[in-house]
Amino acid sequence: MKQMTVGEFKSQFSSVLDEVMNGNSIQILYGRAKKPVAQLTKIEEKPKQRKRLLGLYEGKASYWEDETFEMTPEWLFDDMDDLL
Repeated sequence: MKQMTVGEFKSQFSSVLDEVMNGNSIQILYGRAKKPVAQLTKIEEKPKQRKRLLGLYEGKASYWEDETFEMTPEWLFDDMDDLL
């Protein structure tokens, strides 16, 4: 891992970003004691989420979600008294 001071980081910002995009990590040092205060690393992209499958009912059943649906605690726990 490469280390550099804040001044070096500011003056070489574009080249630092290129290094980070290539997978290198860079640690930023601050003050006279050159204390590490930050670390730059490449963000790994998350894989696309697969479409949810319905298991045994795949191709035989379907589901949909209403975008306006909100589950409130009152709705969720409305009939809980009957179960207890």
